[in-house]
Amino acid sequence: MNPVVREVTYDIVVIGGGGAGAQAVLSVTGYFSDVTVAVVDKGMFGKAGCTILGGFSCNAALPYEDSEDSPAIHFTDTVREGKYINDQRLVEIYTEKAPERIKELQKIGPVFEEEGGKIKQDMVPGHSFPRAAYNNLHTGRSMMAALRKEVLKRDIDIYEECVIFQLLGDKHVCGALGYDMKSGGFIHFVCKAVIITTGGCGQLYRNSTTALGTTGDGLALAYQAGAELQDMEFVQFFPTAQCYPRLLKLNPCFPSMLRYKGGCRLYNSTGTEFMKEKITDWRFKATRDEVSKAIYTEIKEGRGSPHGGVFMDVLHLSDTDIVETFSFAHMFENLLNMGIDLRKDSIETTVSAHFLMGGIKVNEHFSTCVDGLFAAGEAIAGIHGANRLPGNALSEILVTGHEAGLHAAEYVKTCKGCEHGNPHIEWILQLLKRKNGKNPVSLKKKIQDIMWEYVGVIRDGQGLKKALKELEDIKYDLETMSVSTKTLVWNKELLDAFEVQFMTTVAVLIANAADYRMESRGSHFRSDYLETDKDWLVNIILKKGEIKIKKPRVTSIDLEGLHG
Repeated sequence: MNPVVREVTYDIVVIGGGGAGAQAVLSVTGYFSDVTVAVVDKGMFGKAGCTILGGFSCNAALPYEDSEDSPAIHFTDTVREGKYINDQRLVEIYTEKAPERIKELQKIGPVFEEEGGKIKQDMVPGHSFPRAAYNNLHTGRSMMAALRKEVLKRDIDIYEECVIFQLLGDKHVCGALGYDMKSGGFIHFVCKAVIITTGGCGQLYRNSTTALGTTGDGLALAYQAGAELQDMEFVQFFPTAQCYPRLLKLNPCFPSMLRYKGGCRLYNSTGTEFMKEKITDWRFKATRDEVSKAIYTEIKEGRGSPHGGVFMDVLHLSDTDIVETFSFAHMFENLLNMGIDLRKDSIETTVSAHFLMGGIKVNEHFSTCVDGLFAAGEAIAGIHGANRLPGNALSEILVTGHEAGLHAAEYVKTCKGCEHGNPHIEWILQLLKRKNGKNPVSLKKKIQDIMWEYVGVIRDGQGLKKALKELEDIKYDLETMSVSTKTLVWNKELLDAFEVQFMTTVAVLIANAADYRMESRGSHFRSDYLETDKDWLVNIILKKGEIKIKKPRVTSIDLEGLHG
């Protein structure tokens, strides 16, 4: 077997073709006509990843005269709900520039619903004002369609169904190595800068709302290249995801619309509305971490629904109100066609891994401690702190993708280049030859079970240490794993082999950080350390061979004397 290694050269290579990646290449080409850029997507560009799964809200404090909202208030909401460990400079950049990015996207779309010449905005939990721009229940899909259309217009090179499995360079990034599934060959990308926009790692968990390819690729690549990762213990679980019946034509997070639009009842098998007992007006005030912990507790303590969730309905409303309220996006009619009548039926909802607040540590230029390595979108840490507000993800990818693209282009203007690095694929050929060993899919499932049981919604030191021990055992299995498919063309098992290595690296980082943080804060909840401790008002930084803490960067909200 003599695989082809093809060499291609660009100034910038963007790894990840979701919203942040698409925005990055648009910003590079829009401002720097002489900078060459390519985007590499593990799936089909514009049709894979998590951006298209964004159902409803894309948040920004749009500057309309009749609005009392402002970027400063959006900043305060974001830091408050991030439990004050956010990088406040990054939050400033995000909240100040989100309105401009949304308006720019609307120009190339249009994407968002308008009324009277203004983008319509709705309320979502945790925000002080209605600032959610939306398009029906397909906001993310509409955003991605507009971004994709604009990228295709500009004749930007796109490498689809190509997984990057190694960054090249010593102390600075000067290339990347990818497996091209279509040809069965390998591509050596020679470049001066790389922007990682690969999203999070939701597929590390047994239950997840994320796309199947969300396996932490970029996080692992950055870590292996020497970058710092931050806040990895903070994994957000979506509290009202689909459970039963499966509504296959609807977003996995669809049940949340019963809460946002109708102020749903959420109750256990005894009929107790457990969230209402905790927070009377929980509809918009309770954040995702609070609702997730409550639902998870009901399930674990045996008060859940038959299919592993809890119950949800809007039967406290009149039939007329139900039909009128859920006429939005034809929800009532669509559900009725699927056999669900909101006037008399309840559904089951559950908790699923949804978003990673942590990620690659970047500065205000969205560059890392490794020269030539930039990152944006869900792959970075700092903006969301310990808990992300609903709707902040879709606008954040626009801002961070834009900023990372501009700063990467400025970097390559002064970069003299470096050694291209030598691609090494011998280990892949050995993997294909090996006859015995565990297969990658079985190891993936084992990781998902470990993470769900011990590094999930509710954690404790004993479970975290058990997770770390079992993950160490998986590391040994990786060295001897094998695949039954021996060809290089369209080898899904080989893709699984790359992904399970990424997953193992990231799972260990999350479990280590969670074990290190001996308190409960935001999405990180430890049953053996129930309180939020002012002494842990810090960021945990992970780098190869070391773990350290630092104080969050402060610009506006003073943390002195703050008790978490």
